[in-house]
Amino acid sequence: MQTRYDRQIIISEIGEKGQEKLRKSEVLLIGFGGLGTPCATYLAQAGIGRLEIIDADTVAFSNLNRQFFFTEQDIDLYKAHIAEKIIGKMNSDVNVRGRVLRIDEKNAEDCIQGFDIVVNCVDNIETRKIVHNACLKYDIPLVEGGIDSFYGFVSCIKKGYPCLNCMGFFDGKQKAVTPVLGAVAGIIGSMQAVEALKILLGVNGVLYGKILYYDAKRQETELVTIPGKRNCICHKR
Repeated sequence: MQTRYDRQIIISEIGEKGQEKLRKSEVLLIGFGGLGTPCATYLAQAGIGRLEIIDADTVAFSNLNRQFFFTEQDIDLYKAHIAEKIIGKMNSDVNVRGRVLRIDEKNAEDCIQGFDIVVNCVDNIETRKIVHNACLKYDIPLVEGGIDSFYGFVSCIKKGYPCLNCMGFFDGKQKAVTPVLGAVAGIIGSMQAVEALKILLGVNGVLYGKILYYDAKRQETELVTIPGKRNCICHKR
């Protein structure tokens, strides 16, 4: 009998055992925007057992160039509620929950505990830093991604490896408005889903301690090893 997962079960690194791993996996995705919509889509279609999506925002017209889950009829509705409804219809195998919540220093640690992996799809430096540090503290693998016009990056964070704080990533200033080409958001969000699935399946080559830069203008990527910082405060927790 055919199943929805036939085409990935025949991948040697997955098989029936790998598919069962995915079915038992619990993933937290923070931010259901340009990165979160493609990432959540591919995680759900892969057969993740439990997917929790956190986002505090409502849909705005300026989201519609890249956030393909939403239509003009969704303006002012909560993204998390739409995510739960649509992904639930997309794959009934997935236990999906959408939470209207803004991550901060008070709730971040409680939000991430109990999950196998966290995927950070936010565009706010402060929120990114809070989630990054909480995941390192509790040794929960984190998949990071970001975009800026024609450019993007993906990285994976885990205790014992150089992190984004090691390279001074959080020293930059937050842009008032981040320019985004929708197709680039789709690419980076899809890359985040791939890294998350590799971690859950135990596939080699995860971007721990590395950052992959993507240049859509040149259609080029550059893989950079993050330099370890001996006195990084994140590794002293």
